[in-house]
Amino acid sequence: MDTTVSSFDAPASPRTESEHGVLPLEPIEKPRGIFVRLLYRITRKRYGATPTAFRVIYARAPGIALATLAIAMVMERFSGLPKELRFLLQVSMASQKGCTFCADLVLAEAIKQRIGREKFVHLADFEDAPCFDERTKAALAYGAAVVESLRVPDAVFDRLRRHFDEREIVGIVWIGAVERYFNGMALPLRIGSDHLAAPGPA
Repeated sequence: MDTTVSSFDAPASPRTESEHGVLPLEPIEKPRGIFVRLLYRITRKRYGATPTAFRVIYARAPGIALATLAIAMVMERFSGLPKELRFLLQVSMASQKGCTFCADLVLAEAIKQRIGREKFVHLADFEDAPCFDERTKAALAYGAAVVESLRVPDAVFDRLRRHFDEREIVGIVWIGAVERYFNGMALPLRIGSDHLAAPGPA
């Protein structure tokens, strides 16, 4: 009896899965380019592991990695918003969209910058949470409205105007647009949480 197995009959290698399903593109563990290898090293040092999106997207398209770094720099230095508010808005929007990768990565960065995780656990019920002031609630309400529809009601902007100046409102709108952009890359590629923000051992 011939027991030879052809290449077509050989079992396929296991595919990477996340909570969103099987990833259509496998993470690249050993990138070729010097820039991407350096990016892997930096992220491993910062988070303890290289995030999946870096291994799936940026390893294949280093130019997109450069664009992402530029966006991150603008968010950090020129958005005109406090870091805590920016992180809360990003995590809130990502969580509502179901983008567990983005929510986890932003929360991990917030923790790295000593903002802490206490307020983030109340984002789902932010309107009734006493830890948020009216200014923060107005921004989070905008984020919730954008997740639901890009046609944001006038009442949402009226609420923003009571707490933010026009430059800050533009910053909030831009942060919301950037978060949708990142969600729009991670979710179609089924990239899930890397659990970078998970509490460490006691």
